[in-house]
Amino acid sequence: MSSHPTYAAWLIFSGALAIILGVIIFRKRPASGALALSGSLFAVTLWAWAYAGLWLDVPAHKVYWANLAIVGVAAAPTFGLILVLQFTGRSKLLTNRFLAVLAIVPVMTIAIAWTDGLHNLFYGAGAVAEIAAFGELGPWLAFYVLYAYSLNIIGVYFLGRAFVNGSGLYRAQLGIVMVGMLFPWLANVLAISKFNPWPGLDIGPIAFIINGALLSYGIFFYRIMDLVPVSRDVLVENLEDGILVMDLQGRIVDANPRALELIGLSESPIGQGVESVFSRWSNSVERYDLMRGHFQIFQEHGPYHFLDVRILPINSASGAALGHIAALRDISTEVQATEKARVFLHVVDQNPGAIFITDPEGRIEYLNMKLVELSGYSLTEVIGKTSRLFKSGEMPEQTYTEMWETVLGGNIWEGDLLNRRKDGALYWVHELIAPVKDEAGVITHFIATEQDITDQKHTESELRVANMRLQLQLTEIENLHNQLREESIRDGLTRLFNRRYMEETLEREIQIAQRRPAPISVVMMDVDTFKTINDTFGHQAGDTVLQTLGTLLMENTRASDVACRYGGDEMVVVLSGATSEEALARAEEWRLAFSQLEIIFGLHALKNTLSLGVATFPEHGRNPIELLGAADKALYMAKAQRNSARLYEPLPAVSEHTQPVELRNGRRLGGLAE
Repeated sequence: MSSHPTYAAWLIFSGALAIILGVIIFRKRPASGALALSGSLFAVTLWAWAYAGLWLDVPAHKVYWANLAIVGVAAAPTFGLILVLQFTGRSKLLTNRFLAVLAIVPVMTIAIAWTDGLHNLFYGAGAVAEIAAFGELGPWLAFYVLYAYSLNIIGVYFLGRAFVNGSGLYRAQLGIVMVGMLFPWLANVLAISKFNPWPGLDIGPIAFIINGALLSYGIFFYRIMDLVPVSRDVLVENLEDGILVMDLQGRIVDANPRALELIGLSESPIGQGVESVFSRWSNSVERYDLMRGHFQIFQEHGPYHFLDVRILPINSASGAALGHIAALRDISTEVQATEKARVFLHVVDQNPGAIFITDPEGRIEYLNMKLVELSGYSLTEVIGKTSRLFKSGEMPEQTYTEMWETVLGGNIWEGDLLNRRKDGALYWVHELIAPVKDEAGVITHFIATEQDITDQKHTESELRVANMRLQLQLTEIENLHNQLREESIRDGLTRLFNRRYMEETLEREIQIAQRRPAPISVVMMDVDTFKTINDTFGHQAGDTVLQTLGTLLMENTRASDVACRYGGDEMVVVLSGATSEEALARAEEWRLAFSQLEIIFGLHALKNTLSLGVATFPEHGRNPIELLGAADKALYMAKAQRNSARLYEPLPAVSEHTQPVELRNGRRLGGLAE
């Protein structure tokens, strides 16, 4: 590597510029990112001056100058990433642990470079002097180049996200930083390409210094160290308050979406004067200085009727004026609450009921004149006292205990209390006590309202006696009504439902089943040889048999079933939701249970059997007449062999129209069927 004074002069000048900028920026170190930027510039200064020593062929070992340059090379990208993280509002990532991890590669790079003579991992097999001309790279140097590029890519990514989410003044700041970050990339591309106008010269340190110069320009022109975009998408974009940022000339340089919403703007006002933005409310704000002040504006139309506007100056850390910020807040709720409070106090004062307000311990802080009139105490005698002042001593203590447990639990208590006036007279009040809570849910007051119900209580006492008498009469009437209704739907002998009730129920159930398809089965039964029992032992014996059968059916049917006495010794059971198979199985259960009974009549023990016929809707009949007819025909078939249960089976056409009628008539008349 030959001497090249021109290259060295550029490097020395660039390093001098960098150290001057670094000192200036270091003086602004309280600002976010200032220390990182000054550290980066100091590192680049070391890089540039040591690199100049190589080009000037200063009498010193070339390895010394190269290693000294590596110190700046290793530190500059790391400081650059720290600067970007601070500038884009991600300072919380810069924990001690993160900074320690971030320092590992630069420290190792410096150590490996300074000990390269032992392992050749940094400069490789080439001469140290060739590093300036991009000769053969050692493996660690190649790794570090990739590492430095990675840090630069990460920084550009964060800046790009902030640029997309930013606006106005912040975008201008971000644009400067992003352009500055691109210069080191461009320098490296030129250095390793055939288009490098300075053959053999690595212009990396000069590019970093240009980056620093651009940032310094931003410091003095845009004051980016004073107005750093701190995660604008989170901090500003999502604020409940509207934010407008203005420069010293009163021009809007930034506005969050909430500000546009509150003001009612459809387009961004950036670049407009603050007077034009507030021109709709010129009458409301004309007496205020729009660049400093606190005022309220009213919007006749729109969802936000009352806005509170507060404009404050923005100053730098040194106290220099930068602009103004306007904070807009929707105070419609607060204004409405104030109005409600005013109306509330008016209502309390004019309310015909007695009202008093206490602190959490029950000490009265406010009362209206109605309470003075009702209790007989004056205002001064009540204020500061508790409501125990009105206790009559006639109420159970449990009432007051429950009252306090309720209101202290944050709930409303309502009830009647017997109080005592100042003159000793008793009076009844209907009282309602409501707790008042603050935003944290802590009870701050209790509001009690009282209505004088003394006359009402006296009237209630008189009515109570009359009501008791009337209640007794109504109970007797109700019992009689229930008895009559029960008699109207029950068979007097068996206590089963009567035929009319069964037919009404069956018709209703079929109508329901037609809308919501479901089976309905009917079981028709009668007692075998019932006529013989009547002829042999008398009608009382027959009645005993029917009563026994009625009891069996009531005890062995579901609540939804309807068991009725159809006529004579015939019984019918309507089984809602029962299929043919289920109904036939139930019929068999009743037949078997009845056949096992011994019916005691006088000195005789009677045993009887049942014949049962089963039919099901809709397959055996689509209306009550058809369904009962089908069950009756099935019963006729069962009677042919007695003590059996039969499911309806359609007969041939001839039998359907002739033979069943004749045989049925015979059974009805006590013929073959008996």
